Amino acid sequence: MLIKSLKIVSFRNFKSAMLDFAEGINIFYGKNGDGKSNLLEAIFVLLLGRSPRGANDAVMVKENAGIYRLEGQVEIDGHPHIIAVAYQIGGRKRITIDKTSAKISDLFEKNTAVSALPADIEILDGPPAKRREFINIYLAQASQRYLANLSDYYKVLAQKNAHLKSANEQETPYDELLVKHGVFVMRERKNFLGAIGVIAAEHYRKISAGQELTIAYSPSVHIGDEQIDQTHIEKNFREKLFRYREREKILKTALVGPHRDEVNFEIGGFAARTHGSRGELRTAAISLKLAVFEYLKQVRKVAPILLLDELFGELDTNRRDKLIESFGEFGQLFLTTASDVPENLSKKGRHYRIEKGIVNAE
Repeated sequence: MLIKSLKIVSFRNFKSAMLDFAEGINIFYGKNGDGKSNLLEAIFVLLLGRSPRGANDAVMVKENAGIYRLEGQVEIDGHPHIIAVAYQIGGRKRITIDKTSAKISDLFEKNTAVSALPADIEILDGPPAKRREFINIYLAQASQRYLANLSDYYKVLAQKNAHLKSANEQETPYDELLVKHGVFVMRERKNFLGAIGVIAAEHYRKISAGQELTIAYSPSVHIGDEQIDQTHIEKNFREKLFRYREREKILKTALVGPHRDEVNFEIGGFAARTHGSRGELRTAAISLKLAVFEYLKQVRKVAPILLLDELFGELDTNRRDKLIESFGEFGQLFLTTASDVPENLSKKGRHYRIEKGIVNAE
């Protein structure tokens, strides 16, 4: 897939911009704060309808504008499509594909993108919600069934929490639906983390000269370490819901299910959250995104759009070269930098200069 062009109106610090992109490498230069990261965010929002930073739509509207709009020509399986995403403060997000109303799930079905940001170290040392968000963004691109079950799970979860917060003394009627959708979500998460864990460990060893990175899924409900048995998980889920029933009534919130899942990362045998240096966390986060890129490329049978935000700034020359080699056969690549780009990328790319929200092709 390819992004051929992008039109931006009132997004972040961009008042307006119209850009045509190269099919290979697109490099954006500029000072910190001029809008490089915002441009990559705009591309991600166009493709998947949400921010890779987890920002809500109101935050992405330019100050005093009231509305943002993104429109781009995207080539999918050799066919051109016009995709538009718009949001008005106080209203709802509107998505169209070829001028026909669409949902975020339609974008996830058609498009695939991987974004690597400096803030990705929060996947390793931030709160559990960051790790669940990471899983959801990329697993949903690989599996429409996962996205559907995840959406249904959170709808039921919201209903259960509303019931617990109400004065209704009856037992919650939502637990069986939580089990139904939650078991599917946990099974898919375990398989996904197992698959990318192997790839990420390989990349980490290569980039860090032999050090080990391990990923362990720690679900809210025990699902077993070997073959995943659905009946066994359902039984464990129901039993834990029963044990926590009174506590949930007291706290007026659901305490059991995938919304409480955790992922544990270890670097060199030590917990990444407490023992990882910034350099180790940065390398581990990059390795994760490399793994996701390869995983999605294999599952979707197409190279995802690759967005790299200030990826090379904290890496020495040796690690930069190994990292570039690791990406292998990427499709379309967008990267930002406030410094020099490795020559083997720079000489192949189309260059753009960003200054205070204004973009000019060089």
